[in-house]
Amino acid sequence: MQRTRNILFNSCFAFNALLVFMLLFEQKLSIPAWLQVAGRAHPLILHFPITILILYIGWTLFFEKKQEKSDSVSFGDVLLLLAAVTASITAVMGMILSREAGYDPETLQWHKWTGVAVALLTSLWYYFKKSINSHKWLHWSAALVTLFVIVFTGHEGANITHGDNFLFAPVEKEKQEPVVPIEEALVFENLVKPILDKKCISCHNSKKAKGELVMETMEDLLKGGKNGKLWDSAEANFGLLLQRVHLPLEEKKHMPPSGKTQLTDDEILVLQFWIRQGASFTKKVLELLPGDTLRQLAEKKFSARPAQTYDFAAASEATIKSLNNSNRVVFPLSMESPALVVNFYNSQYYTAKSLEELNTVKEQVVELDLSRMPVKDEELKTIAQFEHLKKLNLNFTSITGASLNELQTLKGLQHLSVAGTKITKQQLASLEKITSLQRAVVWNTALTPEELEQLKNKKGGIIYEVGFRGDTMMMQLTAPIIQNEEKVITGPVPLRMKHYINGTIIRYTTDGTEPDSVSSKVYDDKAIIEGNTTIKAKAFKKGWISSEISQQFFYSNTHTPDSGKFILPPDPKYTGEGPKTLFNAQMGDFNFGSGQWLGYRQNKMETLLFFKNPVEAKSITTSFLSLIGSFIMPPQSVEVWGGPDQQHLKLLGKINPVQPTKMEGGTIIPVEVKFEKQTISCIKIIAVPVPKLPAWHPGKGEKGWVFADEVFVN
Repeated sequence: MQRTRNILFNSCFAFNALLVFMLLFEQKLSIPAWLQVAGRAHPLILHFPITILILYIGWTLFFEKKQEKSDSVSFGDVLLLLAAVTASITAVMGMILSREAGYDPETLQWHKWTGVAVALLTSLWYYFKKSINSHKWLHWSAALVTLFVIVFTGHEGANITHGDNFLFAPVEKEKQEPVVPIEEALVFENLVKPILDKKCISCHNSKKAKGELVMETMEDLLKGGKNGKLWDSAEANFGLLLQRVHLPLEEKKHMPPSGKTQLTDDEILVLQFWIRQGASFTKKVLELLPGDTLRQLAEKKFSARPAQTYDFAAASEATIKSLNNSNRVVFPLSMESPALVVNFYNSQYYTAKSLEELNTVKEQVVELDLSRMPVKDEELKTIAQFEHLKKLNLNFTSITGASLNELQTLKGLQHLSVAGTKITKQQLASLEKITSLQRAVVWNTALTPEELEQLKNKKGGIIYEVGFRGDTMMMQLTAPIIQNEEKVITGPVPLRMKHYINGTIIRYTTDGTEPDSVSSKVYDDKAIIEGNTTIKAKAFKKGWISSEISQQFFYSNTHTPDSGKFILPPDPKYTGEGPKTLFNAQMGDFNFGSGQWLGYRQNKMETLLFFKNPVEAKSITTSFLSLIGSFIMPPQSVEVWGGPDQQHLKLLGKINPVQPTKMEGGTIIPVEVKFEKQTISCIKIIAVPVPKLPAWHPGKGEKGWVFADEVFVN
């Protein structure tokens, strides 16, 4: 027994000597590959000295003196000697591991030195055991110091392996993620980055960069690691990150590695669709299409901004109706709100007068979108009169910034977009006087890259969205323009689309699926639309990020009813042109008060349509509005009845449209009921409003609205 103890003690002395040597000359050491294997075993054996030391401290403090006549002293000696030997071996292996690439030397300092301290303290305690244990205060001091050093060393090691404050995180108050309104949420900053922070940063940070990969900043992510870039939207599998995520768990290269908290299905989808859509670092959630998978995932997480109240009076419905035309749409911000939103379309028809005409509602306008209109500097004086304006979009207009200071009178302006204009940094300085301004979009302006970088890094005050530059940066194409003005077709018509960037390829689908760069049809001037068709188009060009999707539903109409009759009347506010609203060939837009919609809330929609002469039909499509913020939902159910007259109708078909699950943008929904071809002279359509708005809706429990427009018989 004594011989074994001597061998162990001599081994301990030798390892400690090696440890001191490695500390003194670590920068000059070169570790061969075969020895790196021993270093990587460091995490496997580090628990032995910790466990043995704790056992020894407990034994000597609470049992040893009570059992002096037994062999407890010998047992204690063995425990302490084993602890000293294993601590020394573990420290040597840790020194070998620390020489591998991927670890920040500064971060390792405390863990390295305290690990060596455990080995040396344990060895010295064993050597001077009799002297130390003979003095109670010295014995307790040695035990407490050793315990403290063990805990501190483990804490620092856990920070390297599992991320900052891993050891004490469970007993500390969990940091709550700030509640981000969906209107302000950014796809990367608020949806993607939190996933990387929780599941990836612990192994890929500036302290511990496995595979030479750091994932802390945008620049780090774009740089990638020793195995290359993290993603490539041009590859079939979208690059390294998604490859590793989708590997089976038992695969060595699966990420996160086995034993770590794995990504959820939703988190994988967020990363997949973010990369698939070009991995933008600046895109806002609400810039995604309502049906986009990434947006739907975001809507599960982010809250909708509570409805804001305004103390000004609402404009009359007649005034709003008079301002609406094919190039300018004016509509309420939400149901029962006096605030108005104004959007302009078709730049060739825009004039300064069309902006001045809004003076009749200048008190009510809170959002104004003039993007891509030929707005000139002098017209900012008109805009400055909209005293309650909160959001102004002047992207790609003709302004030069010479009169930007006119906007200083807008004391409530929160968001301003001037991307794609000739504005300079000096002119932007006038925005600082607008104390309410929170965010300004200034990319692709006359500012130099250096000036944009200065604005990006500016602390406090206005947040400037400047875009990103770099050799890995690709610009995103704008969406294709669908030029067909007629949305109702009576036969095959040519599909007309264009893009302003030369060399762009437009691909499209007609079945509602998302276009891709490989299998979807390539648009040319021979493309035809026929029947009820959903056109989804996307632009592609080498060296560019593919565009967002342009979408348009085209309604086919073979037979137009001759007359109609309400069985149950619509709400008195939204009677349109009576039953004729359903077959007057005038499609409604998002302004539900325009007179082109029939609105139902207390009653269900129950309407009869008549044909003078019998017609053959096999499908009936009704156009419904979905504007969730205004309590306008898809109908709970739609029934279509048909027959030779009102007294002899039979049910032809029933559909329960899919209901939204979160707040989303407005859309016009075609509900098509198909049936066996038959001859009919009378149709009855029944659409039932949602009886109670869902729990996630600001108006939960209240009854929803149904708004119906055109009916198409084919």
